[in-house]
Amino acid sequence: MRKHVTGRRIAQTLAVTAVSALALTACGGGVSDSGSSDGAASTEYTEATSGEVNLYTWSDYYPEELVKKFTADTGIKLNVDYFDSNESLEAKLRASDGAGYDVVVPSDYMVEILKNDGLLLEFDATSLPNGGNIDPAFMDVYFDQDRKFSTPYLYGTTSFAYDTDVIKEDLDSWADYFNPPASAGKVGIMNDQSEVINSALRVTGGDFCTTDGPELQAAQDLLVGFKPRVGTINSDGIFERLANGEQSMAMIWNGAAHRAIQERPSIKFVYPTEGIALWQDNFAIPSGAKNVDQAKTFLNWMLDPENMAVAVNFQAYNSGVTGTEELMSEELRNSPAINLPEGYDLAKPVQPCNNEEMTNYTKIFETFKG
Repeated sequence: MRKHVTGRRIAQTLAVTAVSALALTACGGGVSDSGSSDGAASTEYTEATSGEVNLYTWSDYYPEELVKKFTADTGIKLNVDYFDSNESLEAKLRASDGAGYDVVVPSDYMVEILKNDGLLLEFDATSLPNGGNIDPAFMDVYFDQDRKFSTPYLYGTTSFAYDTDVIKEDLDSWADYFNPPASAGKVGIMNDQSEVINSALRVTGGDFCTTDGPELQAAQDLLVGFKPRVGTINSDGIFERLANGEQSMAMIWNGAAHRAIQERPSIKFVYPTEGIALWQDNFAIPSGAKNVDQAKTFLNWMLDPENMAVAVNFQAYNSGVTGTEELMSEELRNSPAINLPEGYDLAKPVQPCNNEEMTNYTKIFETFKG
């Protein structure tokens, strides 16, 4: 039997990486029914028992079961809206000066960007009654030291998967993905410039966030050559397209791959020889949030392992909340898409790019999409 490494090793990887300042590429006193905020630091916790909270999260990334349970448990109505990339979230918050939503779900590097630009509320996760449930490995993170602006949600990896009933070749690298066999047909790729370009750079040998012209050109040439094989550039509906046979190969997150495998067991999640990105998603409160007490009540509620475990088992990812691993389904604990293969040490956080470097990525990605 193939052995796999549990989420604990991934958590340890995150902790070690935080020390080196690399990016991670997841009771209460009083009662309040109001939640206005002026965007200043807010470290008091007052549990809300009514009102509403507006959540802005990734598509297909928050279980309907929890929407209903949160309202039943707290008396607060939970409204959910969706985005398809960190950049879409960033654009929405910049356009509204951090208003419009009460809780958002940025990935590691985006937490850093948003907090540095004053678009997140400082509240200190340790001030929440359930703040002690945050795994210590997820406290000392580069993008939010000591968790002043965020709480962990789910974390996982990004790679690609393919249907072995359709594609008979043994694919084990990003080079295979960007040079797919004819049997793969039209391939799916994410609408995520960082994931796409970094994966291309793994193949061409360039550094992440490079400003070297030849390195950038090599990645762009690879993507332009790959474009005729692309069926969709879309981060939504990936696992559905694989599960229903609409596509036979696609870039995908490991949790989505696990869910696709449950419906179509012939799908294989690949651990590429060039490595994969290890990422972490987080809950944060925008600086312009109107329902701050309700937002904090939501974050505190999600730090209860019984609630977080519902998301873990439905979304098929690990979390940064202690106690959830014990509540993870046996199927998930044994999933090859969720747990790293023994000896595979190439799943690592990816260093975030600065503005100049990201501008280069944007140009390449727009050329690819165009």
